[in-house]
Amino acid sequence: MRLVHAAARQRDRAHFPERLCAALCRGLPVDEVSLCLSTGPTSQQMLGTCGTAVLRLEEVQFETGEGPGTDAATTGRPVLYPDLHTQPMPYPFFAPRLHEEAADIAAVYAFPLTLGTHTFGTAQCLRFDPLRLDSMVLAHTAAAMDATAGLVADFCLPHLAADAPLPWEPAETLDAHWGTTYRATGVLAGILDTSLPNAHARLRALAFVTGRPLPTLAHAILHHRHPSDGGNTDRHA
Repeated sequence: MRLVHAAARQRDRAHFPERLCAALCRGLPVDEVSLCLSTGPTSQQMLGTCGTAVLRLEEVQFETGEGPGTDAATTGRPVLYPDLHTQPMPYPFFAPRLHEEAADIAAVYAFPLTLGTHTFGTAQCLRFDPLRLDSMVLAHTAAAMDATAGLVADFCLPHLAADAPLPWEPAETLDAHWGTTYRATGVLAGILDTSLPNAHARLRALAFVTGRPLPTLAHAILHHRHPSDGGNTDRHA
């Protein structure tokens, strides 16, 4: 918890979420950490990571709409998979994709970020070697997550509530994977005359069927190309 508060005292706001992730990595027995705001399966915003494997985990979870972080955000409880070799994750779309693209991940722990009884995000941690967290480590982790939740609420939520540009880095990467998809979902909902959740589900299904990354399909929609044409044929209005 001391490391988390020390990360918040630094003046460089552009790397604030990344510093929080790095502080959690140093204070907990994990190799990589990500922070994500989540108000529902189709309403998520990545804040930062301290590793490429956990970024891919977040991307696969966002693209498939399932995973330990999604469960933690929904239930408000930690979701722990300490040994993926002996306890495979029960997600039919997420688990095989993650294994295919990040097979070196051996353990995943997802913790809710809460204020009172309201869950507004998650911290996902991973290891490249299995480890079952004992009660003392879990108690320490819970305290660190409480501190993290308060800091995220103080520094990050006001920017999103005001629909202001993200003041933290890497803003371009985060927008490419999350913001672009949400904008394309709105466009697709208008084209199909359907709800945003249904349009998002259609976009995810198309990504799964075609094997194309969700942000790539989103970019195609925003640039007036049919999302299943491989991005080669312009469809101008």
